[in-house]
Amino acid sequence: MSDMQKGLLKVVSEVLPESEHRWCARHILANWSKDWRGLERRNNFWRCARASCVVELNFHLDSLNMLGNGICESLLRYNNETWCRAYFNCDRKCDIIDNNMCETFKAWILAARYKTIITMLEEIRVKMMERIGKLREFAYTWICDISPIAMKVYQDNMAQSMRCTIKWNGEYGNEVEDTSLRVVLKYCVNMQAQTCTCRSWMLKGIPCAHAIAAMHFKNIDPINYISH
Repeated sequence: MSDMQKGLLKVVSEVLPESEHRWCARHILANWSKDWRGLERRNNFWRCARASCVVELNFHLDSLNMLGNGICESLLRYNNETWCRAYFNCDRKCDIIDNNMCETFKAWILAARYKTIITMLEEIRVKMMERIGKLREFAYTWICDISPIAMKVYQDNMAQSMRCTIKWNGEYGNEVEDTSLRVVLKYCVNMQAQTCTCRSWMLKGIPCAHAIAAMHFKNIDPINYISH
């Protein structure tokens, strides 16, 4: 993940030609908001970045367009395929849109970074060793094989599924109406292929609200469909 690092663009495409390149949405917001300030514009930007499908993205872009003349055009100068979830590859089971992991790691090793190379690497090695040990101990406290963060996403989706209406369409297919936005959006769920046209299920590997609603309709436990 990077923010317009032209050297990285060239070298990564050569060394890792199959990799997916994403830009950090937080850095894009920082650059874009120099000309477009305001909390409502900022909130609409994040709704656009987090939209998991093109229909939802277009809905939020229409809302953003009402907040200034030419505001959408200025935002879309940044290649939206690199910072909008709606265009991300679904094979990775990762829908992260910012670079917080790298920024947090850099801050975590701040003291070590200014030391000589051997001392720096040794301090980072020890910090990582201790952290991995603590995380391993934490994993032993899990009540199931699914991580607490994944369970939180699953439970949030479960709550949102209560606002969905199911239209059964064959053995594996369902049409789902979602009223969580200001308009009614319709999605198609295929439980055999484990897909939903909102793409959230494929992006995260965790059943979305529409898939959970469809599974409950068929008396299927959605927790069994969380990706390993």
